[in-house]
Amino acid sequence: MISNTLIPLINSYLKESSTSVTTITLTRQLILKWGLGGTTFYIILKYFIYRLYLHPVNSIPGPKVDWIPLLGNMREIIKEPPAAPHKKWSKQFGSVVGYHGPWNSPRILITDPNILKEILTINQYDFIKPSETRRFLAPVVGEGVLLVEGDIHKYQRKMLTPAFSIQALRGLVPAIAVPAIHLRNKWLKLISDNKNNDNKPIEIKISSDLNLVTLDVIGIAGFGADFGTVQGADPNTSGGRLSQAYMDLFSGEASIQRILALFIPIFRHVPTKRNVALRRDIETLHQEAMHIVERGKSQFKDNQQKEENKKSRNLLDLMIGEIDEETGQGMSSKDLQAQCLTFLAAGHETTAVSLSWGLWLLAKHPEIQDQLRTEVNNLFNNDNNNQELPSYDAINNLNLLNNVCKETMRLYPPVPMTTRISVKNTVLGGQHVVPKGTRLFISPLVTHTDSNYWGEDVNNFRPSRWNESPADQVNPYVYMPFLQGGRMCIGYRFALIEFKIIMALLIMELKFSEKPGFEPRMKQQVTLRPTPNMTLMVEKV
Repeated sequence: MISNTLIPLINSYLKESSTSVTTITLTRQLILKWGLGGTTFYIILKYFIYRLYLHPVNSIPGPKVDWIPLLGNMREIIKEPPAAPHKKWSKQFGSVVGYHGPWNSPRILITDPNILKEILTINQYDFIKPSETRRFLAPVVGEGVLLVEGDIHKYQRKMLTPAFSIQALRGLVPAIAVPAIHLRNKWLKLISDNKNNDNKPIEIKISSDLNLVTLDVIGIAGFGADFGTVQGADPNTSGGRLSQAYMDLFSGEASIQRILALFIPIFRHVPTKRNVALRRDIETLHQEAMHIVERGKSQFKDNQQKEENKKSRNLLDLMIGEIDEETGQGMSSKDLQAQCLTFLAAGHETTAVSLSWGLWLLAKHPEIQDQLRTEVNNLFNNDNNNQELPSYDAINNLNLLNNVCKETMRLYPPVPMTTRISVKNTVLGGQHVVPKGTRLFISPLVTHTDSNYWGEDVNNFRPSRWNESPADQVNPYVYMPFLQGGRMCIGYRFALIEFKIIMALLIMELKFSEKPGFEPRMKQQVTLRPTPNMTLMVEKV
């Protein structure tokens, strides 16, 4: 028989939906009062009875938990390709699916566009990133606009918006083009230097170089710093240190250590060789980001004294010069460092991933690649007669290039899944009870490949779909490679024009084809990377 003193504690736990304070307090009292038996009872109550039967998420249709205790549905999620189980569940159970994560934690997959609008726009600050997600990402991407919440997010977003306006981006086209031209020339030289050069294509692992070119773009267009990584930056320079650190951080393969860290977060702090290297790389990123800020502030001051033309200013200049009308203050060096970390990591990794998939898709569809080359050449060659690059608006008006960009990010959204946690008890869609602390999963990879929204050829790469229904009228909460609402990627316009310029400059003089027998797979870390490293056959046009 359960003691009368224990019942109120259990009820308190159930009502407060497993907040950390309640859990710790209840555990302590159980151990003191009941010892091992009481603790065992608590574990059974929390991780099995409550999470698998009593939690409101269990009233939502969804898959049964796996046979392995405390694993929920994670075995299937880990075993299958990214979002494959979620696609299956969405088709089987509908646009709101209840399932279970590690330790049988209740989760909800949301693909209903109306409910997504509630979460991402109408009540966006009622659904925040989980604290463990912020702790995991903050060392790499900084406590910038990507991670902060509430009033801090509103302030940072307001201060950063002018730097990413269309007017600001129009002046960055030449800065974005410079690294792309360097990469094109690098690959052309590899082709010409080929000892067996008989007009046959050569094999190039393009993903690595695409990560370098987008890092250089962020350096020049973002911070006025030429990292020179495409051309082989010295390891002792900023570019060399940054490229090596990101290579280490983003290229780690799945291992038993990473799987353990998923279920036992404290394992990340064990001084293994991998963890020590990660801490070293993170320290490098923070040092380099602060160096960029200090150099940028010094140059900004010099330019003010010289009254330099504002049209030539990079994103960091614009951030440094932005003043809050209410406080009369600008962002501190620490704030600027956080934003630099955010734009360095997110700004180069996502676009590089998209370009890798985009070039592979064009390699698989040579007829579309040829059409795109003709469209690009017509614009760029005409403008090159005047020794100038096409304008921001002219590039954005290229129909096929736009469609290739959209279709690539539909099939391979750079961030395939994101998570929110409810900060209070709520009801979604007028019927789904969501207690405080419940995790909600949003997957563009699922909504982007749902035949209900895209038609039966949903899995085909067909850029022309964007000129016709239903794609040309798609709900913005169905197609969202950069999310939607107040947390939509602030740099999405920058990422799109960067993708288009790099793609255009490469496709003009290079032809890409598939490597026989090579078939990349999707690997979900934070982004949707191809694995193994995307490899294509490349030749001069």
